[in-house]
Amino acid sequence: MFGLSVGTVIACVAAVYVGAVVQASIGIGLGMIAAPMLAFADPDFIPAAIMIAVLPLTFTIGWIDREHIVKRDVGFALIGRVPGVIVGALVVAALSDRVLAVMVAASVLLAVVASITGRLFQPTDRALVVAGLASGFAGTTTGVGGPPMALTYQNSDPATMRATISAFFSIGSLMSIGALALAGEIGVRQLQLTALILPGVGLGVITARQVKHLLRPDVVRPAVLVICTVASLALLVETF
Repeated sequence: MFGLSVGTVIACVAAVYVGAVVQASIGIGLGMIAAPMLAFADPDFIPAAIMIAVLPLTFTIGWIDREHIVKRDVGFALIGRVPGVIVGALVVAALSDRVLAVMVAASVLLAVVASITGRLFQPTDRALVVAGLASGFAGTTTGVGGPPMALTYQNSDPATMRATISAFFSIGSLMSIGALALAGEIGVRQLQLTALILPGVGLGVITARQVKHLLRPDVVRPAVLVICTVASLALLVETF
């Protein structure tokens, strides 16, 4: 299927499915969980295919939880995202697939470390601009733009975190996709790979609506960190 073995396709869709369930439940997760596996399977998944595929997810979450969106926060985060997206698109156009794979693994591992340290952040205007900048760059280069925003909102109400981050990514991902298209990084191959993983996103959204009230943060968080760490280390080993 599009040059990938059936086993590889199943693994990619499964990774996206798990990531979509987690993201639809807590606000982030698809990029952190799926990006290392996708980069391992085919470098062309990163960053465009995963960013296009995540759009239906963020729009759906944002719409369902729209009453919890803090519009002011979204605005400040988007101000920061603009320069991050521009620089990120230029970097993607200049780097090789191998370097991007290393960046994917490194960004996920850094997010894991940041999450474990438990440093307290608050969504102030300044923090949101900085988080938006970091998210724009990381998302555009690696497809993993959630951690900076998640760290900023980690002490906020879960519904507010999930809804506001989803609204931010709904608009921010469109920015990144547009910049990547202008940089010549989106072609037929990227669209084919997007179509390949979209079923995982759809199934993830459906599943999350049924089980998100059962997902305990004290169980989900460690599991996500373990999955991300193992996948990232495997990608680094394969790259080198």
